[in-house]
Amino acid sequence: MEMRARESVSMSKDLTGEITPFATALHDVFLHSHCSSCFTKLLPQTPCVMSCMTCCSLRYCCSECLRADSVVHVSSGECCFFVDHLKRASPSYVTEGTSDLRAALRLLCVLEIHGLVSPDSINHYSRIGGLSASGIEEALKEGEVIAERILEGSLLMSSARKSRAQTCVIFSDRLKLEKMALWAVIINSVEVQLSEGLALGVAVYGPSFSWFNHSCFPSASYRFVLAPRNEDCASQKSKSSVVPASKGVAADVWHAWQYEDHSTHALCKYGPRVVVRCIKPINKGDEVCITYIDLLQTREARHSDLWSKYKFICSCRRCIASPEPYTDLILNCDVRDLDKAEAEGTVTPPAIENLGDVLQQAISEYTSNDDPEACCDMIETMLSNRLVSGLKQEDISGRKHILQPLHHICLTAYMTLASAYRFRALSLEEAVRSDGENTDEFFRMAKAAAAYSLVLAGSTHHLFLSECSLMIPLSHFLLNTGQSLLYLVESIKGKTRQNISEARLSFSSCPASSTDNDSPPYHVFRSTCEAFGKQMLSLSLRCWSFLVRGLPCLEKIKSPMEFSMPGTTIFQSVLSEEDHANLSAHEPVGFTERQAGCILSLALCCITYCKYLATICYGPHHYLADHAKYLLEGIDPAQ
Repeated sequence: MEMRARESVSMSKDLTGEITPFATALHDVFLHSHCSSCFTKLLPQTPCVMSCMTCCSLRYCCSECLRADSVVHVSSGECCFFVDHLKRASPSYVTEGTSDLRAALRLLCVLEIHGLVSPDSINHYSRIGGLSASGIEEALKEGEVIAERILEGSLLMSSARKSRAQTCVIFSDRLKLEKMALWAVIINSVEVQLSEGLALGVAVYGPSFSWFNHSCFPSASYRFVLAPRNEDCASQKSKSSVVPASKGVAADVWHAWQYEDHSTHALCKYGPRVVVRCIKPINKGDEVCITYIDLLQTREARHSDLWSKYKFICSCRRCIASPEPYTDLILNCDVRDLDKAEAEGTVTPPAIENLGDVLQQAISEYTSNDDPEACCDMIETMLSNRLVSGLKQEDISGRKHILQPLHHICLTAYMTLASAYRFRALSLEEAVRSDGENTDEFFRMAKAAAAYSLVLAGSTHHLFLSECSLMIPLSHFLLNTGQSLLYLVESIKGKTRQNISEARLSFSSCPASSTDNDSPPYHVFRSTCEAFGKQMLSLSLRCWSFLVRGLPCLEKIKSPMEFSMPGTTIFQSVLSEEDHANLSAHEPVGFTERQAGCILSLALCCITYCKYLATICYGPHHYLADHAKYLLEGIDPAQ
């Protein structure tokens, strides 16, 4: 199955209307803090909060949401699962969460009510209700965690479903239906994220969304929106710019598509909706793809990730390209191979598994053992010994495992260090404010967090100029960088951001006016991004030496935006040689009021750039664009 463009579409256009889900389920930790019907946050003072009277496990913001959800909650067996079966589940299963299992119960209920379960497709382990279920046999044969989860989950589902009067479809394997539904949820569901932070739950959408295939160079992204109250579902339907395409599929697959496309069933008032939006110009008839995974990975890592989660090997143009695209080449390339890559077109990835192991061990120290200091020490020791930038070929010929700043191990290290240092700064903040102790340490943590956030955003921006679909992670990194820089300035000045008056950023060179146009021609989009990058480079060169002072591994990087290393002619810089010479002429300065203003200006530039990309990628009302707008409104550069 695939989705193709019905017509030619320019970048930054919604391709679909608001698609309603077949089934949703909040993650266990949010069951008491959010409405299980519409996913809105339940405020402590909300007077109308209600609960299921039988299981008391689900809560609702109003009687309308309670009524909309109660039929599926009870008829699916979910209510019985909470009352009786959850307490008999193994501790490990409950610890891992039950949202996928509960979504599978709800999915089966909806499919059975509307006659969307076919014995033919179920018996061939192919599809259920138009949703792909391929790969389940491989998952069960491989065993280990996923097989155990499917087997144990299907038993719990079957037990919970016995509370129903009957099952609409009978199979020789009494657990086959439950296994298929649970696997369909595992590989078709998406994490629902309506704000920054953790995903609230999972949602399974019908063919209108689930038939969008994966690509490592996607042409579309998606966002979630809450359903408005008291709407007329039929009036909300809008023309889609994509159409399904397939060969040799069962009739029930098209039945599911037609049902979803034309139905005005009660579920239109239920659950968060999804909207697909193009991030590149698309020609009529082209397949439209989204991404299922992190794009800032090597081909081997992406294939491993996709196989472990979805049981398929990607054959998109990025994965089959020969020679490798610049993005993959640089993510997995040893410093010594950069020049060879340009000459020969191929690169043999260096043997750096041991460095990856060190990084994963450090991340485990941070996440599992709650030890961010040990994490920082381990990663920075590794980077200090292995990271090089700007060395001549003869200087590195005898070294082993040399990492250039854009290597995928470095990007993961920057991301982890930015988070760990921010966590350490926040843990010291209260003590600094109350008794003034550890002020120097707090400042050092905040500065390190800002520096690592900036080099991560700069590295991703460099790769993004080669492949624009990387705007998805870049927009998030830019916001984190802007926030970290603001936090640093506040820690320096001891004031709130509304009272800072040092910034004098002229946005004439960063075309903020173009952020009002959420559907620019591609050449305008490209030139705008290059202008933002040039402005970030200019500002960062004036404060980079200050930010990296005391961080030996980052002191080796001359600029967080332009990377001087062998093989740089593989990719064309956005700056001319004259521009780069002029910018590099800035002498490092110590911390001054002017320095604080420069850092604040850089923060404003990053946040404005984030708002521009988020509007392109997700639309003007996405939480990322809203947060960037809020931050910008709180800082007046002209004060």
